[in-house]
Amino acid sequence: MSKNKTYLGHRERLRKRYLSSGYNSLLDYEVLELILTFVIPRKDTKELAKTLIKYFNTLEKVFKADTTVLSQFEGISERIAIYLKLLGDLNLYSFEDKIKKENLNLELKTKNQLINYLKNNIGFDKNEAFKVLFLDSANRIISFETLFTGTIDKSAIYPRKILERVLFHNARSIIFAHNHPSGNTYPSRKDIELTKNMENFFKMVDVNIIDHIIIGKDSYFSFLEEGIL
Repeated sequence: MSKNKTYLGHRERLRKRYLSSGYNSLLDYEVLELILTFVIPRKDTKELAKTLIKYFNTLEKVFKADTTVLSQFEGISERIAIYLKLLGDLNLYSFEDKIKKENLNLELKTKNQLINYLKNNIGFDKNEAFKVLFLDSANRIISFETLFTGTIDKSAIYPRKILERVLFHNARSIIFAHNHPSGNTYPSRKDIELTKNMENFFKMVDVNIIDHIIIGKDSYFSFLEEGIL
């Protein structure tokens, strides 16, 4: 059997296994291999998929990798790198669409979705980003915005700016979220001081800070869950 027929037969078996048993029936590199077949139609993608998984460790990290880094791998053009990054962003679009179309209540199921959204939205960023989620009186998410970028400390965060957006959205509660590019999500002394200062400030204007979430690539820290808020 020719090499061409061998990898074509392998692709077909992967596709059938996916269709019959779902993605859980495939290993990470097999999922990536199958995905790559749609943008690399005439070459075997197995070894490339294995190489990417070995380098980035997880499928998720492949999808969140910078396109310039992906393009350094032989067989990954800029077009393919953009395609992979787009796949990684799809869950962000999905969650944001839910926010727009449904009045999502911040309950346990939604909280897990929120953590996953934040991880994919800012958890992989090289610079710190400070997001605010705005909620109504029933804890339904109204909107979320990235208000500050760069090194996050109390001198860089302006309560008045946040208050302006709170009034704009007519929010009754808010959630803070920011990333730690180092991956260590334990709060710094400045993180704790910032949170306490913000809590005191917003109490004066009858706005409740529900949580402050520090997010990383692989973990998160919740001030609410740890009893700090």
